[in-house]
Amino acid sequence: MPRNPTVSNDVLLDRLTHLFRMVGYESASMARIAAATGLEKSSLYHRFPNGKQQMALEVTERVGATFANVVLAPALQHETPVAKRVETIAANLREFYKEGTMPCLLEALSVEAVNESISANLRSAAEAWIGVFAAIGVEAGMPRRRARQCAQDAVANIEGALVLARVTGDTTAFERSLKSLPNQLTSHDDQRN
Repeated sequence: MPRNPTVSNDVLLDRLTHLFRMVGYESASMARIAAATGLEKSSLYHRFPNGKQQMALEVTERVGATFANVVLAPALQHETPVAKRVETIAANLREFYKEGTMPCLLEALSVEAVNESISANLRSAAEAWIGVFAAIGVEAGMPRRRARQCAQDAVANIEGALVLARVTGDTTAFERSLKSLPNQLTSHDDQRN
């Protein structure tokens, strides 16, 4: 990639996000970051004085906000029926994860437990995701405890399917996890306590 010292912050963070999602934190060397962003190392340190940790921290903050504002936002549209909101969230997840071909930043960075601030951002994003799913379950008539369990299971299914897709190249489990999402979050047939 040609060197470009005028890369906008949005483009720069998009490129860093993609790199961290694809290779994780440890494998994202400064040389690899420079190649992925099109910036010299000195330009990167000028924009991120604390280096790679600052980059990862800003990426996790941005992805968490984007995920909440784009993917999970339909949950707040209370005038729309619950089932329709869940279908919209599933469609948003499909797009966000590029049909299951894009690894999740939670998985890519949490394995390496980079530092407490980054871990806190990841934890916050996961809890927000679970919280939104649990609120949908409660709204659909589930008891709070059961709704939280179903929400955790739904997130685990999606995350697990993304890991499986990354390892095998097969996205069918991801697609199944999204198709089952409305039933997982709103079904009263499940007898978990």
